[in-house]
Amino acid sequence: MSKNIIIQTKNLTKYYGKSRGIENFELDIYQGEIFGLLGPNGAGKTTVVRTLLDLIRKTSGEAQIFNLDVHNHSTEIRQRIAYLPGDLGLFQDKTARRNLRYLLGLYKNHIPIRRIEELAEIFGLELDRKVKELSKGNKQKVGIVLALAPEVDLLILDEPTSGLDPLITAKFYKILRQQQKETGSTVLLSSHLLGEVEKVAHRVGIIREGTLVEVATIHQLKSMAMKEIKVEFATKEALKKFSDQLPSQTVESVIFNETHASFMITREQLSNVIDLLSKFEIFDIEITSPALEDIFLKYYEVVS
Repeated sequence: MSKNIIIQTKNLTKYYGKSRGIENFELDIYQGEIFGLLGPNGAGKTTVVRTLLDLIRKTSGEAQIFNLDVHNHSTEIRQRIAYLPGDLGLFQDKTARRNLRYLLGLYKNHIPIRRIEELAEIFGLELDRKVKELSKGNKQKVGIVLALAPEVDLLILDEPTSGLDPLITAKFYKILRQQQKETGSTVLLSSHLLGEVEKVAHRVGIIREGTLVEVATIHQLKSMAMKEIKVEFATKEALKKFSDQLPSQTVESVIFNETHASFMITREQLSNVIDLLSKFEIFDIEITSPALEDIFLKYYEVVS
């Protein structure tokens, strides 16, 4: 993967009056990667996307796409981007086909009608029905075709699978992954569904209250997680001796019950705890990693 920076923000801040949208948001997204921007509703994901597209104006800070200022060069940038908004606006009295031909016709580069028809067939979209007659899921399919049909350098997708059933969602991510690999395009994918994003993203950024709190690969996120250890000791006395020697400052969520112990430990301390456990007779031990979803949710724990 190239290290050419496609999207770069520095101290990017957007306020709506006195209300915070995003604050001091700093991010680099590289050419040829799928980057997942993750956070619940209200975290600031859509504000980031709309500011990058110059649909709303920043309060302060900097934002560039293709090394171009997003405000001063917005028209030039948009010719190289496909964008699927979270709330897609379409001509309700026009058919899906007419909507697609008109909106894709705004690109300078011609997009063959056969490309539209191929994607419509894959996703089961009826092109000749009026948009107002389509379900929410089928309207979202129109948006997916809009995003995938043009050959662009950057795709920005805001909650792209909203309203889609699991089968169509799986098809979408499969095609997105294939297309990105073939073209070397870059993808910014905004979502609150970590389980979906982790299947395609090279890196993820976790946004909380308008600020980026973590950027990492899926593997790095997992490696940062604590390990859960469950142990069954041969005797209560063995458990008691173990608990007396267990360094309390390195463990969390400790539960002792009869001859059983469970606790969380950092990966760095894992070998030390294993060495300590080897001094005792135990019947069983289980070491597991928390689900990635649990790691994600940890960033949103409310500190009392």
